[in-house]
Amino acid sequence: MPGGRATPDRGFPPHTARMVLDEAMLVPDLTDDLLSVRAVDRCGGAVVFVGDAWYILSDGEAVLASGVLSNTSVVGSVNESENCVLKVPPVTASARAASPHMDGEAELWYRRFNHLGLENLKRAVGMVDGIPSTEADAKRVPGTVCVPCVDGKMARSPHHRSTTITTKCEFVHTDVDGPLTASLGGSVYFVILMEDSTGFIMATPIKSKGMVPDVLKARIKQLKTLTGLKVKRARHDGAKEYVSRDPQAWYEDKGITSEKTAPYSSQQNGKAERANRYIMERVRAALLDAGAEEELWAEALSSVIHVLNRSPKAGQDVTPLEALTGRRPDVFRVWESRACALKPKQQQRKLEPRTDVGRFVSYTVGGQAYRILEDDSNKVFERRDVLMEETSSKAIKMTSIPGPASTLFLTGQTDGDKEDGAMDTLDAEAPRGDE
Repeated sequence: MPGGRATPDRGFPPHTARMVLDEAMLVPDLTDDLLSVRAVDRCGGAVVFVGDAWYILSDGEAVLASGVLSNTSVVGSVNESENCVLKVPPVTASARAASPHMDGEAELWYRRFNHLGLENLKRAVGMVDGIPSTEADAKRVPGTVCVPCVDGKMARSPHHRSTTITTKCEFVHTDVDGPLTASLGGSVYFVILMEDSTGFIMATPIKSKGMVPDVLKARIKQLKTLTGLKVKRARHDGAKEYVSRDPQAWYEDKGITSEKTAPYSSQQNGKAERANRYIMERVRAALLDAGAEEELWAEALSSVIHVLNRSPKAGQDVTPLEALTGRRPDVFRVWESRACALKPKQQQRKLEPRTDVGRFVSYTVGGQAYRILEDDSNKVFERRDVLMEETSSKAIKMTSIPGPASTLFLTGQTDGDKEDGAMDTLDAEAPRGDE
């Protein structure tokens, strides 16, 4: 009945006590007891949920005075409609700052010690003469902030690596790196797209950042072609090439959520940033290993991406290529190896050499042929039938080892189960120099 009184037991045996609840109602058909948290609050109490247990405290004012609520990050209020309204603080408030004001005379000692932390201020009572013993019980004033401490001590909160598990093609990361030395095709930047769940990477050399929207559209469409799945989210650093009107309209048309990181917080796009770093490390190592010119970075990039997608990745039992497409990769060759490429029959002459000689620089779209940089013309051509001479590094002097100094391979293709269009990297520019 309305206005009744209930006296349930609280706690767990053997530590139980009788609790009295006023304004209780008896509902015979109700199978479970219901407690109104709002009613407890009106009666001056407090309800706290911690772990798998909840607690009713008889004195809510004591909870406020204890300072335990000073560590809360989100505060709510109840409006006239009995709805709970959350007051989420701005992002900067989540950064690590200083302690709130001290209570009473402790504020003076706090300033004398140049804004020393509360716990160390309490310890100073037993170490420094002249401090009243009462300061050992100093307390913070809930809901206050020491502005000088915030201005002088505030630091950024740590960026933790995400542990969220995504499904295939649900989430992609993208970023642009450069400028670099102009490549054979005139590119000075490259844009990457990484599929989150498998770590599969696509990289494209570009001449200007204005080409990013078109490259991004092509790569996302390519992922859909390879997997049959739509990309749902794309994260980037918010640079103008990603947030201009054209790409934003395309995202909306395709139902893709565009996620922009906070300003000056590249860590929020950490996967793409780390990918850029280790891709550039591999490209530098390839150029140095082969003693190649810097303008060949785009060709080295193509080879690096080809190999990365066919290399073991932490936390996966298969390579990124197999994880994304289901196709098991085949072997690949040492970048910048000497290569003898068989000429097409139409170009062969009876008394002329049947091969063009050059250096292997990358793989073609789909990995069905090799791209060779010809010695005489310094132009890149594509061949299927190539004889590779994989010699030791030009940058490292190897000790003499008995046996042949090099290994020859006559091969026609890699990743034999690949379909046309299953590429790792494509060039967005018309010249053939950086494909």
